[in-house]
Order: sequence, then C-alpha cells, then structure tokens
Amino acid sequence: MAQVLAVPGDVRHGFSYVGQFNHDFGRITGIAATLKGNILLCDYDKKNLILVDTLGTYLKKLDIDSEPYDVAITSQNIGYITQPNSRSVLQIDPDRMMILFKATCNELSTTVFCVSAVPNTGRDLSGNVSCFLGVKIHGSSYGVPVLHDKISLTDISKTSRVIGSCVVRFHILAEESFLSCIGGQNYIAYNEKWGNHRKIINNITTMDTPTDICSDNNGHTYVSGQGSNNIHRLEEYSKIIDNSYSRVKVHDWKVLDIPLDSRHGIMEPVAMCFNHDYSKLYIVNDWGKSVLIFDVI
Repeated sequence: MAQVLAVPGDVRHGFSYVGQFNHDFGRITGIAATLKGNILLCDYDKKNLILVDTLGTYLKKLDIDSEPYDVAITSQNIGYITQPNSRSVLQIDPDRMMILFKATCNELSTTVFCVSAVPNTGRDLSGNVSCFLGVKIHGSSYGVPVLHDKISLTDISKTSRVIGSCVVRFHILAEESFLSCIGGQNYIAYNEKWGNHRKIINNITTMDTPTDICSDNNGHTYVSGQGSNNIHRLEEYSKIIDNSYSRVKVHDWKVLDIPLDSRHGIMEPVAMCFNHDYSKLYIVNDWGKSVLIFDVI
C-alpha cells in the first residue's frame, strides 16, 4: 500500500501503512489510546471493551452491561465510556481494564452519548476539567465538565454548557472551544465559545458524513468521512472582518489536504485516534469491522 510522505518544508505528517487487525469485532464505534501505548476499543454490538497493544495484538476484554458508544482517555490516564442506551457513563482504569465508577442519569429523557478529553491537563489528578461528557436532555445537547474526575449528571442544564443540536461526536480543542460532527449532515461545526459563536464549516465538498475528529501534535485536525472514504486534514487560521463598528478577529478552518483515502484502504471510517506519542494513527474502518494502523512519518 502506498505511503503518504511528509510535505517538504511543511509540518504536515506523512503516513505509512503498517497493517490492520480484527478480533471478531461486532461493531467498533469508539477508540482511544492509553498513556502506556495500548489502544482501547468499544464494541457496541457485543457490549464489551477490548484492549490491544500498539500493533493490535489482543490483550484483554471486559464485558459490560450496555452498549458502549464513545471513549476518551484523559491526561491522567482515566477512561470514560458512554453507554447511551442505559443513560450512563463508566469511569475506568484503561490499562488494568477495571471499572472505577458508574454514573447514571435518573431522568428517562436524558442520556450520555459522547465524550472528549481536554488536552494537556497534567498527569496528576487536579482541579482541572479533564473531559466533557456529551449529554442530551429533552432533545438539547450539553457539554458536562468532569472536574477532578468527579461525574455529576444532575442539574445538567444549570451546570453545563450548550453544545448544539443533533451532535453525534465532538472534539475538544481547548477548554473553551470544540469541533463537532452533526447527525444527518455533511458538515462539521466549530464553537469558539461554549454555546456562542458557532460556525458551520460546510464548504468541504470532498467530505461526506463526518464521523470523528482528532488532532496531531502539529496543531492539525483530522476528520473522517464515512461516506467519502477519506480523512481530511484541517488547519485553523484567523482573519479580520470589518463591520460597521469595528474590526473583529474571527477564527476559521481550511482544508490542507486529504492525506488518506480509498487508495490507502480507507473504507467507511467510523472513528480514529493517535497514540500517546503521535507515532501511530489508528482508524476504525469498514463500519467498525476492522482497525487500520499507520506509522506517522
């Protein structure tokens, strides 16, 4: 399979195909990397979590009581697994595959559907917000902060921040900004501040059905297109807009390139992540039936 070389004179990563693995998966919907270099997978159909090493070798499986959808692992190496059908979230030690805590929404009209870790919050448990849970209540979506690894799913509309409607996944860029994939749409959305300044990025004609978002260590963001069988690489930039009263600095996004597509084996990608040191990229492929591994070069 062809390599994708790094761009000379640029800080864009290249990718080299390593292989793929499939441990009799039902349907993988979420993937995240631990600080020890292992990879944690959510098998939605089989109701279990699977831990593999850096090359995809099977290590351990943990059966759980409901379908896991999304997973995030924080800078403290604590994992959070969302279980929308049981309105709950699991807190786990990912390398030990041990459940530490389970929180459940009491209201029938509320569910936890996705999760995203806040980058670079420090190795030790502290007072920082380590991740945000995507919670829907009465049809509205909120980002619920996990503070000092304490989960609270009560009074959500008062203690959380608005995400937007029909969000299926979101990716925290910093504690105050995020990108999100929207159900039924071919665009992604950017929120510079929670609940405000939402920008629809709908000018990417080569992207169909975005399913997941992740970032590398060069400040670039990657979006998987399930319907377009490709991975887009995006870059944030700022521009000045003149209005009637003042000049305003706004943030926008542009496509740098499409580093991976069907020529590299990308087919209906569902989720993706880099490992802890950004030396490998993992892509859940074929609608969750297998995982591709690429070396970052």
